[in-house]
Amino acid sequence: MKVYPRLAAMTALMVVMLSGTAQAVQTTASDSLDPVINAIKQQFAKKLGVRFTAKTRDRTVGILNTMTSHGTYRFSASGVHSSDTTEINQGDGSRFRWINVGRASYTQDSKYDSLPKGKEWRSWRNATGFLWSDKLIDGMNPGFLTLAASQDHVTSDGGIIQGTTTVAGLEVTKAGVRFITENDGFTGGTIAWRLWVGPDHLPLRFNATITWDNEPGGRDEGFDYVKTNKLYREWGSTFTIKAPPKRTTVN
Repeated sequence: MKVYPRLAAMTALMVVMLSGTAQAVQTTASDSLDPVINAIKQQFAKKLGVRFTAKTRDRTVGILNTMTSHGTYRFSASGVHSSDTTEINQGDGSRFRWINVGRASYTQDSKYDSLPKGKEWRSWRNATGFLWSDKLIDGMNPGFLTLAASQDHVTSDGGIIQGTTTVAGLEVTKAGVRFITENDGFTGGTIAWRLWVGPDHLPLRFNATITWDNEPGGRDEGFDYVKTNKLYREWGSTFTIKAPPKRTTVN
């Protein structure tokens, strides 16, 4: 039986594939992704930030869902330290916002929240489903890019790198879909990805189609795919992400 986390806990976003005509070169070496990984890690080391917009489409139990999101990431030497993300459900217009500062998370849910008077945020500690992880399938995640570099991919003129990556497991969280490299009960799958990078080797755009495997001889249970399209801008930003005032939060 497949094991899937609830899709209500997910984010990240729909594919809009471009028809490229540039000449592609097959490679199994990491050379094409090494400069990208290094450029991202330099942003981490400088503790800078980036803005993003994204769109996701998924299918679960035969139902299509579409989400858009936008926000900011602020870095520490080890990766994303703080983030501020707003997600909008395109079906019913509901909004979900979450702020992460270190291991603390703060959420607002226009669809389900019923907060005490004077409170605006729910406060969570070490709630990993909201937090950035080096296992996220994301074009600015060195952990994913290192994995992708270890499997076949192609490069082409114009700063486009693309490939197909297989993993032992996939887990859906609010922060995004995470890959798992060891078999631990989650169903594995395939990630077809495409990354556009600028002259400075920093990511500009990331597409991914994430498809879960069917069990041998099994049938399609409806939890079929997540498709994501994400744009990055204003690399090197120095904005500040702060936790909401404590008087406005409830545990």
